[in-house]
Amino acid sequence: MIVANPMQVKAIAHASIKTDKIDAGVLAQLHASGFLPQVWVPDERTERLRRLVARPN
Repeated sequence: MIVANPMQVKAIAHASIKTDKIDAGVLAQLHASGFLPQVWVPDERTERLRRLVARPN
């Protein structure tokens, strides 16, 4: 799974016709061409550490 940065995916925002099917196609084309701006998603270990430090004492 890839999480795209919506602020940087301007190709969809500027489309004159907006449907889920068209948006999905644009996202697929951007990903296939290597131009899909991704958001960093922490790995499982990092998520566990974040939960540990977020707990109140």
